[in-house]
Amino acid sequence: MQLIRSRKFYTLPFSLVIAALATAVVLSGCNRLSVKDTLEGEEYQLVDQFSERVNFPAAYQGKVILVGYVYTHCPDICPIITYNMRDVQRALPDEENFMLVSVSFDPDRDTPEILYNYADSYRVDQQNWRFLTGNRNQVESLLSKLEIATVKTPTRFVDERPIYFIDHTDRVTLIDKKGQIRRTYPGSEFQAEDIVDDIRILLSEQ
Repeated sequence: MQLIRSRKFYTLPFSLVIAALATAVVLSGCNRLSVKDTLEGEEYQLVDQFSERVNFPAAYQGKVILVGYVYTHCPDICPIITYNMRDVQRALPDEENFMLVSVSFDPDRDTPEILYNYADSYRVDQQNWRFLTGNRNQVESLLSKLEIATVKTPTRFVDERPIYFIDHTDRVTLIDKKGQIRRTYPGSEFQAEDIVDDIRILLSEQ
């Protein structure tokens, strides 16, 4: 005769189950948002769409920053990146300690005026969104630090205007209040709600 060993089942209090699940979620978020690198001590002298000088990232110290990388002549994924970032901005309309930054990797054509018009064409709130350009060496140094690669196509001229395109890394970067890089996302494919959740976690950090 086969013997079947009896099993005793114990039911945990509901409050303990909820606490355990909450802890698991927090730990999962912490691991996802672990520090990948830091911009502490770095200085990049750039210019925003209002022609104001910006020492990046020190100018936004104490704020959570979502950084995207675009250029205004981009025919494909840059518009998608900008629209996706705009969705994030609109989901966090009253967060004073949150900034969006778009860095142009085409400083030769993307002047402050061009960037202002670009931002205006997307109907973004420019109060907490800066579009940065500047000296090519400064821009390229920042892009290298953030692991953004670019490849420029050969230039042709139409009515003396240079025509070229730039292949580039499809990415946005989430930076915490201390200038630490906490997570990256595919810029043209991310879900706004996922980034919003991560931003709220970083905003709650002291």
